[in-house]
Amino acid sequence: MKLFAVLLLAGATAFAVSFEGYAQMNVVSDSINYGEGLHQWGQGGFRMNGSNWDLLLNADRISSGEGSVVPRFYKNHLETSLESRIHFGGFTVNPEIQYTVDIDSADVVLPLSLGEGYRNSALRPGLSLAYSLPGIFEVSGTGRYWKRDVTALDSDADTEWSEMCYGGDLLWHTPLGGYLAIGGLSHQTKLDAFDYDRSWSRVDISAGYKPVRFPTMTFVTAEAEYSLYTGEDYAGLAIPNRFTARLRAVQNVARNVTFNITFSQAADFYEDETRFGPFQGAIKSLYKFSGWGSVPSSIMIGGQLTESAITTRLGELEGRISLISGLSALITGKLWYGPSSVAGTGGYRTREIIGGGLEFRMQNGLNTFVVYEREASNLASNEVWGKIRGGVGFYPAQF
Repeated sequence: MKLFAVLLLAGATAFAVSFEGYAQMNVVSDSINYGEGLHQWGQGGFRMNGSNWDLLLNADRISSGEGSVVPRFYKNHLETSLESRIHFGGFTVNPEIQYTVDIDSADVVLPLSLGEGYRNSALRPGLSLAYSLPGIFEVSGTGRYWKRDVTALDSDADTEWSEMCYGGDLLWHTPLGGYLAIGGLSHQTKLDAFDYDRSWSRVDISAGYKPVRFPTMTFVTAEAEYSLYTGEDYAGLAIPNRFTARLRAVQNVARNVTFNITFSQAADFYEDETRFGPFQGAIKSLYKFSGWGSVPSSIMIGGQLTESAITTRLGELEGRISLISGLSALITGKLWYGPSSVAGTGGYRTREIIGGGLEFRMQNGLNTFVVYEREASNLASNEVWGKIRGGVGFYPAQF
């Protein structure tokens, strides 16, 4: 072990390489009785950094049990990914690969009316290439391929579900401070056992301004995008062209007080009509202060509205109050309204969540937290219940 540490240190010194590890383990129970509706999520990874490259290995393990208060889809799988970036001149090469093993199999819905099935594993390699002249232009291209092993529920037939996606973008920074961009994307989906082969493509034309400074410490970002589609979607329907406009404003009232406002509106153009697409509006305010401990304190108040085929509304409060050393008190409150798949809710339901807990952070990167939340919802039964969530992790750990 000592010899390995010496060799690792010598390698890092000789090749100017830094090593960094991280891990996180979270546990959530959506019932006051621990173990009912238990959801465990663990993540660990390792990063290597060189002068013009980096390598990241990551693994996620998700496990969910039975007996939850609110019925959900559950997954029990292991997901691993390996990704690297190499820089030389203005070029960046980004190869990646992701592999998922579904230990208990995951429920999937097959395209059109082909029924349901189970996914046993999935593989996704990918490659991205980019070149940029800072402040002048950027060009990039990306390709990804998905391969899923699926068993159909009705016929018990095994099939390979594959998808391929590739595209590119070209962005020009204009002398006036804005930007113009054009890009494209092509996507193909195939199920070999069902003779299913569908594809669609898209061309995007966009323009906008990166953050522009206005009086009173206000920064505004504006952009508009028009997307032209060909082909059919997952359900076999024609895809309309779409125009989207976005506006974001950030105001720094003081060094420790910030307001963030975002608006987005889309319009869909069909062959015989035009419809308003999704609308989104959100506002967040963040107040930072020192508190009594060594960890910065903050209070965030926000709200969000989305309108499309469905409507969601969200109001939330999140707070971290530093108490002593690395110990902080956590405060959370949410009021949410939106669609529901739970029987007896009429398609929509309201959730009210209020809770609090403690978090402890150490200078070496270790952190741990535990939060108890009380949730009320207009369900047919079990309208009020408790939820416990906690976790422990470290990031980063350098050696």
